[in-house]
Amino acid sequence: MIVQRTALMTLALFFLFAAPLIAGEKTSFNVMEFGAKADGAADDGPAIQKALDAAAAAGGGEVLLPAGKFRIADSLAVPAGVTLSGVWQSPHQEDQVWGTALLAVGHRGEEDGPSLIRLAPSAAVKGLTIYYPEQKLGDIQPYPWAIEGTGLHGSVIDVTLVNAYQGIKFGAPHELHYIRNVFGCVLRRGIFIDGCTDIGRIENVHFNPNYWTRAKVPDSERQHNMNALVPYLNEHAEIFIFGRTDWEYVLNTFAFGFDKCYKFIKTKNGACNGNFLGIGADGGHHALWAEASQHPGLLITNGEFVTFEGKEPTEIMTTEDFDGVLQLTNCAFWGPAHRNAVIQGKGFVSFHQCNFNAWGKNDDKAESLRIEGGSVSISSNNFNQSKPHIFLGPKVTSAVIMGNTFTGEKRIENQSQGEVEIGLNVSRPAKK
Repeated sequence: MIVQRTALMTLALFFLFAAPLIAGEKTSFNVMEFGAKADGAADDGPAIQKALDAAAAAGGGEVLLPAGKFRIADSLAVPAGVTLSGVWQSPHQEDQVWGTALLAVGHRGEEDGPSLIRLAPSAAVKGLTIYYPEQKLGDIQPYPWAIEGTGLHGSVIDVTLVNAYQGIKFGAPHELHYIRNVFGCVLRRGIFIDGCTDIGRIENVHFNPNYWTRAKVPDSERQHNMNALVPYLNEHAEIFIFGRTDWEYVLNTFAFGFDKCYKFIKTKNGACNGNFLGIGADGGHHALWAEASQHPGLLITNGEFVTFEGKEPTEIMTTEDFDGVLQLTNCAFWGPAHRNAVIQGKGFVSFHQCNFNAWGKNDDKAESLRIEGGSVSISSNNFNQSKPHIFLGPKVTSAVIMGNTFTGEKRIENQSQGEVEIGLNVSRPAKK
């Protein structure tokens, strides 16, 4: 019996792996065989596109780009069932062109031009460094999206974006996008999701200006480069932007330096709901900016939010148009923000088991939480400064403030005309 099972397993493995080779089916295509030079000077776009088209004609497969510098003057279209694959498998900051590097030189000044890489349904890109060699710190110019996808099951994995003006876009209509292990610096927009009608996933994404400012420069120049770039990012950069997406799953994401880090908007396709776990924002103007959500809500857990740049840096902001649901649980708010949150609109917002560590930058009268409208639940939180804690404005329709720990005197100002319950809160002495 054991001999028979072994023979059957051997035969199965033969047909799985050896039979396609005997039949002459090719699943791997090296771009060097199609005329790519990888020298950083020749336009390798046409050769790469030939390899991609050959893989599609063969029924799908992997197009391999070895280590080298592949100059791209226009754009690349990755067909369905094809993966464009380089050798990159870990993040790096020290060199713009380590591993497999695409040097994007086309469509400078065209924010809405054709994306560098366009993914068809069930197409993927992985293992690449993308660098814009003609982008300059002192003269930042628009470029199209580095990667764009539509349709079902587009994937972006193990990619470094050194200095992309716009990073990754999955637009309408599409479903089940997958973005994992993306690192780098983006100058205007990081990731934009819209028109997703089935669960998309974003995991392990980290944006920081160091991926551009530290690359191949002496230590003495690095801080100078940061000082030149970060003010631009704090004024212009929007990092994670969500339009319509149904149950988006976002895990372990972070950005440093931005105008708006997590931005939730309503497009013609609709708004977002989703699960956001372990998300972080540091060093910008607004950490989370919500204009809209679907009514199932935005569920934010284990977030950490820091803002200290721009006019009145605020970590959580809902706008006058917001009428959705935003729930923040077990989140930390620190750094010298002006306020930890400003809540407007007619929606529902909750803060539960959060740690409000610092607020009142340049204004000791600024509250940690300024609630100007809608309904709120504020429970089991720690307010770690003896400054104004909570303000409820006249447009607040209902509020529950319960079980919180305040430093110094409990400082809650209630101007609400709605139903408000305040109780079971405690104070502790302020630190001397």
